[in-house]
Amino acid sequence: SVSKKMGALMFRAMDKMRHRDAFDIADPTGTDFTGFDKSRQIVLVTFKRSGEAIPSPINHGVDGGKLYVRTDASTGKVKRIRNNPNVVVVPSSLRGKPEGQPVSAIARILPEADHAHAEHAIAANWSPAMRFFERGLDKGSAVAGIPIAYIEITPARQPD
Repeated sequence: SVSKKMGALMFRAMDKMRHRDAFDIADPTGTDFTGFDKSRQIVLVTFKRSGEAIPSPINHGVDGGKLYVRTDASTGKVKRIRNNPNVVVVPSSLRGKPEGQPVSAIARILPEADHAHAEHAIAANWSPAMRFFERGLDKGSAVAGIPIAYIEITPARQPD
């Protein structure tokens, strides 16, 4: 369909804009998400079956010591998380340049009952411009019938 083709083109364009440092994230040293609330973006690193790391800059929200993100349910990152919930996250610039300590984490695709809580956490971290952009995407996704996946991310190691 036209909407799926437009979505694929948008994701391809975003991939081309990704900062080269997003592909070279240091080993995880953080144990929690302290400071992630000061960043509007994170790099979410998911892993292919082969073990290859795939970085994705993404908007996020922080609540209760956990991170929340949302994305088109058909994206590769959702498929990779279903296969392997182990991820690495790091605060980043809009293009994915790491700007903090990487943290090993566990990702979980949320059931629909938890979507509103995740949406609230994510929306609380948007700038006014991002809010306008994201709400436009919401309307387009709803019209095109594109499902959204919400993901909860918990630190793999708890602080001592």
